[in-house]
Amino acid sequence: MATPLSGAYATLANERDGLIDALRDAQRALFTHLLPEAIARGLTPHQFWPLYHLGRETESHPAELARRLGITKPACTASVDQLVAAGLIVRRRSPTDRRRVVLALTPKGRRVLAEVGRKVGQGVEAATAGVPDEDVATAARVLRVLADQLRARRASDLRVRGAA
Repeated sequence: MATPLSGAYATLANERDGLIDALRDAQRALFTHLLPEAIARGLTPHQFWPLYHLGRETESHPAELARRLGITKPACTASVDQLVAAGLIVRRRSPTDRRRVVLALTPKGRRVLAEVGRKVGQGVEAATAGVPDEDVATAARVLRVLADQLRARRASDLRVRGAA
C-alpha cells in the first residue's frame, strides 16, 4: 500500500503533478482546436504533424523527421506514404547524396498547411490574449527544455537497454 508523501518532497511532487496535468490539458485543448481544422482538410493527426514539421524547414530526411516527431521510422514512413499519396509531400533523391531520400512539401501541401496553420494561429492568439509576451516566451522556453530533457532521457534509457 502506498503511503502519502509529506514535507518538501510532497510539495515538489504536487508541483510536478500540476505540470503534468497542465501539459495534458494543453495538449487536449490543442487537439480539440486543431483536429477539426485538419480533419476538414482530410488530415489525421498522424498526417498533420509531419506536414507541420516539413513546413518549418525546406526539406528533411525521413529518419530526421521520425526523430523530430518522436516516432519510429516505420510509423513515419506510413504517414509519409499517406501524405505522398494525397499529393501533400514529395519524396526525391538528395542532390548531394543519391543514397538518401529527401522529403518536401508540395504546393498543395503548403496551401493545406497554411489554411490549418492560419486557424490554429488565430486560436493561439485568442488563447494568449492578455497574457504578457514574456510569459508566453517563458512557457515556450520551459516546454522546449522539458521536451529536450525527456528526449535525452529516453535516448539514454534506450542506449542502456541496448547495452544490457
